[in-house]
Amino acid sequence: MADENNENATTADKIAANSVTTVKLTADAVATDKLTADSVQAGNVTALAGRDGKDDSDVSASGVLDLRPPSESLKAELCRLGLEYSSTDVAGVESWRDYQRGVLATFDQTGAKVTVTDVKTNLGRTLTLDELKAVTRIDTMTAAD
Repeated sequence: MADENNENATTADKIAANSVTTVKLTADAVATDKLTADSVQAGNVTALAGRDGKDDSDVSASGVLDLRPPSESLKAELCRLGLEYSSTDVAGVESWRDYQRGVLATFDQTGAKVTVTDVKTNLGRTLTLDELKAVTRIDTMTAAD
């Protein structure tokens, strides 16, 4: 087996040297989980990036299983605003809620935008990640500070 630092080492050698397990993913799984080209090679996931590009795939080395979403993501922004995951319907639409404020957030099919809705009035707005980052509070008929 070639050394992982050897420039002539194959990807398989580097994977074996780092004790990384590979799994075959379907195209649907790749699209659903929003995996990037950097984390997918020829349909095999060699390492999933944790927060901010840090590789947390080797839990045994750190002892930490980091389940937080990447900091630059819609999910992280929804958490920052007090929403929590609620459900995913049969069509694959993911819903997040803040029950105390009466807020429902649903992702679009691409996962690039989220629609934030007041559940009492059904008034909402579709936002991108950059737009959601600018939000400091969500006022609704249920709760307005």
